Amino acid sequence: MEVKRMFEKLEIIGSSTSQKVKFSKAANNLLNHCFILKKKEDTRLDYIFIKDNRDQFALVFDLLGYDIRIDEDIGLISISNRNGTGRLQFTKFESIMFLILKLLYLEKRNDLSTNGDNVTVTIQEIRDKYNVLKLKNKQKLDKNSERQIIALFKRYNLIKNLSADITQGDTRIEIYPSIMIAIPNEGITHLYESVKDRLIEYEEGEDDADTDEETE
Repeated sequence: MEVKRMFEKLEIIGSSTSQKVKFSKAANNLLNHCFILKKKEDTRLDYIFIKDNRDQFALVFDLLGYDIRIDEDIGLISISNRNGTGRLQFTKFESIMFLILKLLYLEKRNDLSTNGDNVTVTIQEIRDKYNVLKLKNKQKLDKNSERQIIALFKRYNLIKNLSADITQGDTRIEIYPSIMIAIPNEGITHLYESVKDRLIEYEEGEDDADTDEETE
């Protein structure tokens, strides 16, 4: 793209103060949270603004080394860094919990009675998945660690707790489609098996180091 055309595209955004503010807010939210969802009330306006100005956002993020992805089918915008940085960096424990949420999401999606756009699980279901894992030096999943995990995944717009008190087993957690972006675009059955295989690797102690979960 010619330099002149690049600046012409950006001038559209810079034509008014309100547009600049909207652009800055949406861009920062995408950088800080990795995902912007149409269905979330606090990110819906950012989703619409980015989608309507996708060329300008693609240009700016390209200059920063990011590819921007807009998936209108599931109402999700995400970014990935071409240099391999900017990934979700989780500890081993956090990665295991992340994979458990993916597994639960896929299981619910496979259930014909579940609306794929609204996948919910309970805290107890998460606990049950974790408790059956036979891990070496297994970290205790107590109420404090549960709070930390929920807060971490909420920060990245992966989940939302539907009740304020997350210490109760029947507390429901909504898992957003963004949980799928960390897995390649393959068939649901293969994804399910891949996640199970990854959990087995942890059980067998094949990955004792901290993990970078890819958002691609």
